[in-house]
Order: sequence, then structure tokens, then C-alpha cells
Amino acid sequence: MAVQLLSLGVIGVRLMDRILTAKATFPDELADHIVDEINCYLPRAGEAEQALLFHLACDVYEALDDNFARVDSRETRKTVLGIMNVLIQRARGLERQDFH
Repeated sequence: MAVQLLSLGVIGVRLMDRILTAKATFPDELADHIVDEINCYLPRAGEAEQALLFHLACDVYEALDDNFARVDSRETRKTVLGIMNVLIQRARGLERQDFH
């Protein structure tokens, strides 16, 4: 379950939808979709949320490239959701550091 992703609210739901439905075969293509969704949402995000999303956008390309050769199967997309949860947890730690 993508608990961390869903805990982001609207952007989390949008990212989950994009991850599961985007037309992408290779990791960088899916990362492009994820970052595009983040960029579309950023103007509406608060300062703390912007910091978290910035860290997430910075890490997603490397995380997907390091773990997958292809991302066009349903099972792989579910695994991507799990990786996003880890990235969000990591970004939350970095977000706290940014504001201290």
C-alpha cells in the first residue's frame, strides 16, 4: 500500500494515478511523468510541501533508473509505488533539515 504517497493528499493521489496509468516503458519516461505532475502541482503547494516535492523530484530519476530496466508491467508499477514511499520518507527527513 502506498501509505506515504496517499498521506500527501491531492498530489499523492495524482502521483499514484500517474504512476499506475502513464504510458511509459523505460524508467526515465515514468520519472518524466512523475516530475511533470509535481511541477504542475508546485504553485499550489505550501512552502514545506514544496521542499518535500522538490526532494522527491530530484531523487525519482535515480531511484527508478537504479531499480528497473523497464516499467511497463503492472507489478513493476506497484513496486514503483513502494519506492516512492521510501523516497517520501527520506524527503520528509530532508524537509525537516531544510527548516532547522
